[in-house]
Amino acid sequence: MKASVMKNTFLAFATLSLCVGGALAAAQPNVVYLLADDLGWSDVSTHGGGIPTPTIDRLFKQGVELRNFTGWCVCSPTRAMLLTGRHPFRVGTGPEVGGELAREETTIAEAFKANGYRTGVFGKWHNGEDPDTPEYRAAFVAAFKDKPNKKLIGGFGANAHGFDEAWVYYGGGADYFTRRTVGGHGPVSWWHNREYRPQDVGYTEDLITGHVLDFIRENKARPFFCYVPFHIVHAPYQAKDSDLQDVYAKVTDETKRTYAAMVRAMDKNIATILAELDKLGLRENTIVVFTSDNGATKDGSNLPLKGGKHSIYEGGVRLPTVIHWPREKLAGRTWDGLCGALDMFPTLLAMAGGTMPDTRPLDGKNIWPALRAGGASPVESCYWAWRNEDALRTAQWKLHRFFDRVELYDIRKDEGEATNVAGQHPEAVKELAAKMDAWVASLGAALSHQAPPARLDAQPAPEGEVLEITATVTAKARPRDQLVVPFASLEGGHVASDYLEFDLAVAPDSLRRGFFCSPFKGNDEQPKQFDFRRGEGVDQFGREQVLGPETKGGPGVWEHRVIGLCSSAPGSLPRHGLVFTGGKPGTFKVYLDNLRIRHADGTTTPIWTCGKDSRTRKIADSEYFSNIRVRTVRADDIK
Repeated sequence: MKASVMKNTFLAFATLSLCVGGALAAAQPNVVYLLADDLGWSDVSTHGGGIPTPTIDRLFKQGVELRNFTGWCVCSPTRAMLLTGRHPFRVGTGPEVGGELAREETTIAEAFKANGYRTGVFGKWHNGEDPDTPEYRAAFVAAFKDKPNKKLIGGFGANAHGFDEAWVYYGGGADYFTRRTVGGHGPVSWWHNREYRPQDVGYTEDLITGHVLDFIRENKARPFFCYVPFHIVHAPYQAKDSDLQDVYAKVTDETKRTYAAMVRAMDKNIATILAELDKLGLRENTIVVFTSDNGATKDGSNLPLKGGKHSIYEGGVRLPTVIHWPREKLAGRTWDGLCGALDMFPTLLAMAGGTMPDTRPLDGKNIWPALRAGGASPVESCYWAWRNEDALRTAQWKLHRFFDRVELYDIRKDEGEATNVAGQHPEAVKELAAKMDAWVASLGAALSHQAPPARLDAQPAPEGEVLEITATVTAKARPRDQLVVPFASLEGGHVASDYLEFDLAVAPDSLRRGFFCSPFKGNDEQPKQFDFRRGEGVDQFGREQVLGPETKGGPGVWEHRVIGLCSSAPGSLPRHGLVFTGGKPGTFKVYLDNLRIRHADGTTTPIWTCGKDSRTRKIADSEYFSNIRVRTVRADDIK
């Protein structure tokens, strides 16, 4: 009898424990993070846009709109900010797209997983390359059979960053229908975890939504973190006929019709996801976030904000964002606190009552206490660098710093950044510039439009073989005529904290100015883009390389130059050459040695150090340039 009582008591306690455990598990909120791609501030009709977005509008009315939520001006950095809570420069991405997220970075998915959540990602990853599996490698080889030297650089894949379930593609700008190739070439990029699935058919957004629904249904009895990075409304602009029929007949421009149909399609898919949460009784305790990764292109609308994608004015980095959590009455208001994708990792985990794992130092802040109370944001500033400028935003001010000027805007009064008030507020400019410098120092950013720190200057040290390049400029060559003489190439990439450095000299009988050393994209015969352009490629002496500055010591004197590579990071520097400019007849004779990339930890990657590194070709004479020669000589023989 006693044994029976004890057994029943044990069962009762066990049942009670299971019930309590189930109640605790149920108390943990689900998280659904909906991320649009290239959706502008006024691409949603709640902000006055012309494309009806009834579901998104309803979400904005139901939830709390974050009026000063920021990301980056292109997609990969914003996604990395969300995933890691760290500035993209710290994790090897930004300011441009691309970059492979290191496995050493702790992600928001890993954090939720450690707190008992099931994690899933559905859509566009763009924080790393396609995994190198036998099936994908075969598809890669077949797709690039006309380029047998093209190398496959495999990535870790989304699952390696804490996602239990992943239906994703890895590039950017993929076809929306069955091919799902990036840029119209290469292999299909579409995966279920590490299973390569080029055979799947259907409109990408519908596939994404279908797998989101499956994930929610499979995990309805346990907490889940569901990251939904839609592809819409990124180019190529492709819509289903059924969605095109929903667009107003008065919209006759083909691009605008397709754009509107795509936005409408996303709105309907969001409605489907929210309806499933309602159907399963999960909506009350689900945190739903809707936002974008960056501003719209010229085909969308960022009004009344200035700029758009590829710009760090507000239209490029300030994003339409709402967060809704019925259980905590996070509803029906706006919040003006400064915040962004950078803050979502610590904030969402705090909202879920989770324990923060050990991470590398975060830049993001937990805004949950301020958001819940409607108080002041703990975010003091946001920092961006993009091509020929960097910018810093505080609650009141936005400072843009270019090579030759600054622009200051009072964002509280002038969110459209229409009136530059730098002249009226010199103290604010000085204070904000100091904050920018602190960010730069903290990130180790190798800015391309600002002179590198004096500590990086060094004495030139040519020795052994050095490169000699000569070219004659004819009387017909005008200042806009240029000659590119390639001499080296480099495999591998660079990040925003890398510098290019080299030793340089000109012969006594050479033209003294009108040339510069630069990486470039494209092949040797048809260079497509120099890495250094006006307002970029500034050396430690404050000189723009494209202006072809003279060496400081004059002819016959070696000079060391250092230039930041931030503007083109993360990326590769496949070709290096000397660029000669016309305008003054004569002959250039230029010497170069010790071309290399200097990394933040002080190590270097050589590009050209001696003759064995030369990668050049014979260049025929033209009516503008002649007698072009590339050879190595002994440093000791240079007078």
